[in-house]
Amino acid sequence: MHDIQKIKTKSLRTQVYVKLKEQLMRGIWKEGEKLPSEHELCAMFGVSRVTVRAALQQLEILGLVGTKQGGGTFVKHFSSIEQVDTFHPLIQIQKNQDLITILEYRKIIEKGTIGLAQEKITPEDIHSLERIYQNMVDSVENIKAHSEADLAFHYRIAEISRNSIIIKVYGLINEILSVAMTDIVRLLGHKMGLKYHQDIISALKNGDKAKSEAVMEEHIEATILEIQKCGEAEFPV
Repeated sequence: MHDIQKIKTKSLRTQVYVKLKEQLMRGIWKEGEKLPSEHELCAMFGVSRVTVRAALQQLEILGLVGTKQGGGTFVKHFSSIEQVDTFHPLIQIQKNQDLITILEYRKIIEKGTIGLAQEKITPEDIHSLERIYQNMVDSVENIKAHSEADLAFHYRIAEISRNSIIIKVYGLINEILSVAMTDIVRLLGHKMGLKYHQDIISALKNGDKAKSEAVMEEHIEATILEIQKCGEAEFPV
């Protein structure tokens, strides 16, 4: 069942585009599959055909869909991580190896980021991380809310680094990280993540840069190992 609701907003074209993009990212329609007709999409969203066409054109410009003369709109291949850039920040994460590739990147970047953050962190920063951690604890029954809090925790560490490039890059790939985080939580649950996030806060409180870096690296490496144990058959849908 497609998770589409009628839209009530002034920015109709943008909202339809965002909703369709989300569906494509989640793999609701597979590569080569035909999207619902313009008439069907109009009924689903409760908008005009002009609005739907504009949204589809935007998706086509990004290379996510293609049209065939008299044949409708079809999903194009866009799942390769290697093809992602800042102008095409969308990815359909389809297998555990995609998650591992993202985590390998995070292990390198976030170890250095937390080391830099340790040098600049303030008591107020610690309190902000503790508040986010509490949000994670409070949302363990809600995968979406929990994964959003998890991502917010790591983004906050990037902000604490006070390095504008690190913060900017994190923002540019936020959409990829968000999708990956949700899939990781769905696949592995929340217990291991909560443990490591608590350990990270403790290390930051103690002012131990080496420990902070080691805990962050161990956290991401442990996640990679658990995903490898799951195997491709267990990938969340």
